[in-house]
Amino acid sequence: MKLSFTTLGCPAWDFRQTVENAARMGYAGVEIRGIRDQMRMEAIPAFQPGNQRDTLRLLNGAGVQLCAFGTSIHLDRADGLAAALEEGRIAVDLCAGLGIPAIRVFGDQLQPDCTQQQTIDQVAAGLQALCAYAEGSPVDVLLEVHGQFNTIERLLPVCQAQQSRRFGLIWDVAHSDRAYGDDYLPFYLALKPWIRHMHIKDHRRTPQGDQLCPVGEGDIPLPAILRTLQADGFDGWYSFEWEKRWHPELPEPEEVFPAYLRYMRGQEASL
Repeated sequence: MKLSFTTLGCPAWDFRQTVENAARMGYAGVEIRGIRDQMRMEAIPAFQPGNQRDTLRLLNGAGVQLCAFGTSIHLDRADGLAAALEEGRIAVDLCAGLGIPAIRVFGDQLQPDCTQQQTIDQVAAGLQALCAYAEGSPVDVLLEVHGQFNTIERLLPVCQAQQSRRFGLIWDVAHSDRAYGDDYLPFYLALKPWIRHMHIKDHRRTPQGDQLCPVGEGDIPLPAILRTLQADGFDGWYSFEWEKRWHPELPEPEEVFPAYLRYMRGQEASL
């Protein structure tokens, strides 16, 4: 398994700390979702053109790969599409220069002022435009299973509308779990052709809502999901998304990042 973590889990770390800690803990990759108080790629000093050579030297020395960049781009809002596409083009160009193979974007929410189909069409068209730009690069555009875009009915028509080789999905297991619970297999089978990257987390299902918890301590059927993916030859990244940036009360990365590695290596050994 190719194991990484997203920087949502370590919002206090700067870029050097992130890379050095990843290497020390035994991670092969890091997925960038903000560094400290900077969320946009062009605002992060390590990714700016004058610093890219030093950044690549640091990564090569540590033996750590940047496996994706998580943008904040939402393609569900017609009035924000032009700005979203411009942010996406900037991220694609910067990722190409740094050898980062993918950016993450959202479909996310159904819009109250239009029909469900109109929102689906809006997201599909936005992805087509961004993927067309990325065609000339080695960078994929990955739509995350997230928010209300977490069901077969909403995701499948978006995927089927894409003709670009640059398009794919990030399967966030927590967001699909909210729709399907333990019955994940129909969702997976419908969308399997497009799944290229995983966001792994766990939560407990409670009457008050889902409560985030360390992997293996919640209700998401992670062992079954991992067995299914491995049996089908999935070769993408299993990226640990610990949402400490949004939930500062969660345990520190020094505790949960090594625990994730232990859990995943244990699951791998049992396959």
